[in-house]
Amino acid sequence: MPRPPRLSRTAAVTTALRILDEEGPGALSMRRLAQRLDVTSPSLYKHFRDLDDLLDAVADAVARRINAAITRETEHLDAWRAELSVVARCYCLTFRRHPHTLALVMRRPLRSRASLAGIDDMLAVLLGRGWGLPEATRALLLVESYAMGAAFTAASAGFAADSAELARHPALSAALSGSHPDLRLGTDDFEHGLTMLLDGIARDLAPKAARETARETAPDAGTALETAPEAAPDTAPADGP
Repeated sequence: MPRPPRLSRTAAVTTALRILDEEGPGALSMRRLAQRLDVTSPSLYKHFRDLDDLLDAVADAVARRINAAITRETEHLDAWRAELSVVARCYCLTFRRHPHTLALVMRRPLRSRASLAGIDDMLAVLLGRGWGLPEATRALLLVESYAMGAAFTAASAGFAADSAELARHPALSAALSGSHPDLRLGTDDFEHGLTMLLDGIARDLAPKAARETARETAPDAGTALETAPEAAPDTAPADGP
């Protein structure tokens, strides 16, 4: 009788992420993961201490996907504005693809290797371009916060009030009848908001030498990221702790 394939940490994390995507956070448990992997629950504890440890690994996998996408899309860029545009799009698009992981990541402390490495790498890029540490830190936090907020809005359930209720709120009713029928942030809204944010960063935070006279964006970055396949969840040693 052939031996069953060896269970790997990478396979478990990838399947856990799939459960989150397909069934929601309430469905993910060690027992459910074991069922999806066709293994026994005790075998999972060779790789994870408990469910919380598994969730840490999923959050780390998401961070790795973001880092890999940022690295791929910024490889040939040499301007901070284009690079921060890519950072924002990678964050937003990753969490739009995996909306249930947004709350998971936001509720967990930044302690994974991937999360720490991603922040360190981007700060190092800005510092290398002559930014001060406080300004670089604030700029990166603003871009990440904007992108994650936009992803949260895009993943929301939308607006579902009946006509009688909306009649009591004429301004809101007009907005829903216009360009935003579900009161969600669309792609054009995201790009417009990102331009406004980067304009403010250029004006108030960037060093004088880095304040471009013209607005710079990553060439075709928005289109490329909308259609790009995702990076593998783990690019570091997959079966390590």
